[in-house]
Amino acid sequence: MLQEILHFFGRAICHQLDERSLHISGEALSVCARDTGIYIGIFSTLIYLFLFKRKASITIPSKKTSFLLLLFLVPLLIDGFGSYMNLFESNNLRRLVTGTSFGLALPYFLYPLLSSKSLEPMSEPIIKLSRDVYLPILLSSLLGGLFYWGQPSQLVLDSFIIIMILVWFSLCASFLFSFIRLTPIKWGLSIAGGIAFLSSLSLLHAWVLSFTI
Repeated sequence: MLQEILHFFGRAICHQLDERSLHISGEALSVCARDTGIYIGIFSTLIYLFLFKRKASITIPSKKTSFLLLLFLVPLLIDGFGSYMNLFESNNLRRLVTGTSFGLALPYFLYPLLSSKSLEPMSEPIIKLSRDVYLPILLSSLLGGLFYWGQPSQLVLDSFIIIMILVWFSLCASFLFSFIRLTPIKWGLSIAGGIAFLSSLSLLHAWVLSFTI
């Protein structure tokens, strides 16, 4: 039952091609290697920002830093476009690494917008010290290694990725309810909205597939 639920939410955002997914103990994860990397990267940056920046008055990165962060997106774009156009053959390790690079950059732009202190006059850029980038990279490298070598178990790693997908979409949905002042109600609606959106995508994906089989 749990594996079916994980697969259901994974289907919302991923093609779930077996040959493009990481396998642990003979079982494929619910999302492909590239999506696995994206959410490893998102988690690594989000958890760092939550632990070290949640009480700070922060704003989005500076223009120079934003440009450098955008470079983190380039490897995935090159790898995805190149393999799609049959310019070269990718592999799951490359998909995992380029996906992680892509995911690392995203929370730096989203997280400050979630903070009520982001508009304060004395707000500082979210990236101020080199560790603000290096520590998430280190954490994502460790997590990526665990996934690639299949530790600790397929169910644990699969659950981790799907939970991160739900968290990310709930954070994005929270912008729809930014006018709500009561925090429990706001986040309750955000989580419900994220789950509803992913469920709709998964059902739509299954419906489309039913016409191609």
